[in-house]
Amino acid sequence: MKNRISLVCIVVLMAMVVPASADPDLSVESITTNCGYLFGNESNGISATITNNGTDCEGSFNVSFVLSDGFSTIESVDALASGNNTTVSIIDPTIRDAGAEVTITVTADCHGGIAEDDGSNNETTLDATVVNNGYKGKTYTGGENITTWKTFDLNGDLVYSAGDSYYLSAYTNKHWTEYSANWTASDLPVPAAATVVEARLYVPYTYDKANVMPDEVSLDFNGIAQTRDVHYCDAKMYATSYPYGMLAYNVTDDFNADDNIANLTNSHSGGGNVSMRGMMLVVTYGDASEPRRQISVNEGFDLLYGGSGYCTTPDEATAWAPITGLAIDPSTIAGARLITFAPGADPTEGELIFNGQVWTDEWTDNEVHQIGISDRDVTSYLDSTDNIVGFQSNADWMEASNAILIVEEGDPWADSDSDGVPDCWDLEDDTPSGYLTDSEGRGYRIGDVNRDGKLTSVDALMILQAIVENIEL
Repeated sequence: MKNRISLVCIVVLMAMVVPASADPDLSVESITTNCGYLFGNESNGISATITNNGTDCEGSFNVSFVLSDGFSTIESVDALASGNNTTVSIIDPTIRDAGAEVTITVTADCHGGIAEDDGSNNETTLDATVVNNGYKGKTYTGGENITTWKTFDLNGDLVYSAGDSYYLSAYTNKHWTEYSANWTASDLPVPAAATVVEARLYVPYTYDKANVMPDEVSLDFNGIAQTRDVHYCDAKMYATSYPYGMLAYNVTDDFNADDNIANLTNSHSGGGNVSMRGMMLVVTYGDASEPRRQISVNEGFDLLYGGSGYCTTPDEATAWAPITGLAIDPSTIAGARLITFAPGADPTEGELIFNGQVWTDEWTDNEVHQIGISDRDVTSYLDSTDNIVGFQSNADWMEASNAILIVEEGDPWADSDSDGVPDCWDLEDDTPSGYLTDSEGRGYRIGDVNRDGKLTSVDALMILQAIVENIEL
């Protein structure tokens, strides 16, 4: 009896050590795409994991990738030991529209060069629906740039302010119904003799989980009901995705030079409301006492995040705003000023690009509203044509909405405070007479060596030290 049991055990053990297959057994275990999706308007990376469940595969074999809309390619694998796997990756250059349906078929040993006991698992398919990656700039997803909405050519200027607007979170205020912002005369210093040519109110929002925007809100400005002019929006556009965007209103007829109030009413019920970034009021005015200025106002909305975790790069997560409609002769330009708004850009986020010049960590808000603001002198980088603004995210959560270029006519070498530094790059335009200036026009008193605004014994000591170091004893 014992001998019979021992014999049975030996047979079982022999069965355990003999390979399940005397030949290689190649199988396609999985197919993966970039971040789990096929993205529209760009090439796509596709990978397949090939496993050998049989004996060593010592010879090379081919792996085919066939996509149902026409693209196919073959990659070679040198060898694959028993129990091992390898990942084969390709780039599919096909440019597709969002919504297209594609089947990906991957076949290991597609030419049948390897003898296998079981060839039924050599092929695997994956069905995919093409989506856009909304974290990329719309240039890369088939959408529109932040385009020039209107240009002005006048003696006058442009002023802007977020007033006392603030970030309203739908997380902590699920059932909010009213949102208001106020502006005083000091917020928007329009001269008394000026004529308001255009007053435009921008209302950016975020994380619209309940699809409140734009149809479940209404706006009064100074008590007068307003008609929405434009609704701009963007979203992640794959997986769980909520709209972000901006409403624009023309409030010119109801603007008041002394004070203004905007009131947004939310009629959505049931909670889960939209969050508000703030409000921005932009006023263009004419005034005969002002220099001639050409003003380009660009509008749009682009959700941005440049980082590998969302299959984007900073270059791809760039929103572009080409400036059009201005007739620029650099020899007659006294200065150029670029104002940009980036909702969602917390303090020191994002890169501003203007004609190739880059400023890093550019946009800041006041930590009350969430509209990042940049206001820069760009005279040195201005071109006569094809000026272009870029909003770039380098792992920054931000949106891009507005680019305003103001070009002022006049003598480019004018020096209004006679400090030896032209106004176009003078950071202090009222340097007192008799002061010295640094290369950027900032004045300091003669003898104020450490430039702290005071003449003290410290300055005297620094002068004596400089003298002694130049005297040979």
